Amino acid sequence: MSITVALIVIFFLAVIGIGIAGIFRTSTASQYLVAGRKTGISSTWGSLTATIVGGSSTMGMAGLSYARGLTGAWWLLVGVFGLIFLPLFVNRIKSRPVYTLPELLGSWYGMGVRKLSSILIAAAWLGIVAAQINASGQLLSIFFSGTSIKTWIILSGLVFTAYTVAGGQVSVIKTDLLQMILIIGGIVTAFIFALFKAGGIVGIREAVGPVFFSFPVSEAFPLKDLVFMILIVGTTYMIGPDMISRVFCSKNEKTAKKGIIITIITIIPLAFLISGIGIEARALFPGQQSEGAFPLLIRHVLPGFFGALTVVALLSAFLSSADTTLLTLSAIVSVDVIGIREEKSIKYRILTAVAGILCILVSLFSGGIIQSLLLGYTIFTGGLAVPLIFALAGRPIRPVAAFLSIIAGGTIALTGKLLHSDTLVLSALGISLLIALVDVAIRKRSAKGEFKVE
Repeated sequence: MSITVALIVIFFLAVIGIGIAGIFRTSTASQYLVAGRKTGISSTWGSLTATIVGGSSTMGMAGLSYARGLTGAWWLLVGVFGLIFLPLFVNRIKSRPVYTLPELLGSWYGMGVRKLSSILIAAAWLGIVAAQINASGQLLSIFFSGTSIKTWIILSGLVFTAYTVAGGQVSVIKTDLLQMILIIGGIVTAFIFALFKAGGIVGIREAVGPVFFSFPVSEAFPLKDLVFMILIVGTTYMIGPDMISRVFCSKNEKTAKKGIIITIITIIPLAFLISGIGIEARALFPGQQSEGAFPLLIRHVLPGFFGALTVVALLSAFLSSADTTLLTLSAIVSVDVIGIREEKSIKYRILTAVAGILCILVSLFSGGIIQSLLLGYTIFTGGLAVPLIFALAGRPIRPVAAFLSIIAGGTIALTGKLLHSDTLVLSALGISLLIALVDVAIRKRSAKGEFKVE
């Protein structure tokens, strides 16, 4: 335990130190919000991958696999479906010198859509940042029993908020690359130690049963659930504000595309390794709370230094997602909701601090990691996916249609999620798409002179 404490303290001090050092390199809005648009291939890969492999893709996904087996890997694997399309849109994303996704949307659809989308994304991302903070609090409370989870939520939330406020995007990208190396090392270490402890694949199969190795679908995860996850979660990897922010930061289109491709290659094996950790935990510690499976395995299977290193790796995963999502949230609030367009970065820092504190408060009352993220993803995808994809594909619909699509899709998707109706959530995408297609048809008829649209 003393080794774990020492490494956690060193880790927290290191990221805060990097943030403080970043103060002197982030005096302008461009440096603070998009790292001066100078990120290279390795940093683009590291930051994008670290953003993806957060609380949901470690503790959350291991928990899914603990509960239902290898199909839990789809939580991360659906990202491949989204990421393979992102390079197709890089040129259009980089063609506009903007800071945020709503600002990009506004360049096609006008100020009304920009404001509406900024409010929708800000609301969704408040919960997504909170989920990462909540995950770090859960992890630390498991290892340091006798203290409240709320104490660790506040502490870890303040640490990542402090270095994000201090160094902005420059520090975020720098820490993300280092954290990604830690994350990969920790995941591989945990998987190997647990594999031997559980008696190899044969021992695990005997303990959990063959049903836990069913893939790509299973009784606990049928095809309809996979389709739902691809559409709702996978889409965010293609058009999510965090993914697109990594493109904003890259120095050119070629760099962004290569970073995305390397990320795809990285997350595929990580998905199966993390899923394997969840299954290993089920074999070794049946009957436990699912989202605590990964920390439980670390605490009782990994020896001394390796256990401490993996704890820090998990913290890295949570904080590397939290810092990017927090900066995305604060940039949207600053640039799109409030309308700040100053060259100096001080106001952006103040709003980042305020956003961080709000996220900590939300995390104190949020539910499980996966459910919190699914709520945010549902609102985002249901409301914004269709008009954004049309625009990125070079076929933007009319502003009034985009506005209606966002309102209808977002409202229905949120209602469906609150009512626990996947059918209603998916219908939100269908209705949003229908509005767009009707607009396309009207414009075509208008162009042919059949009737005029004012």
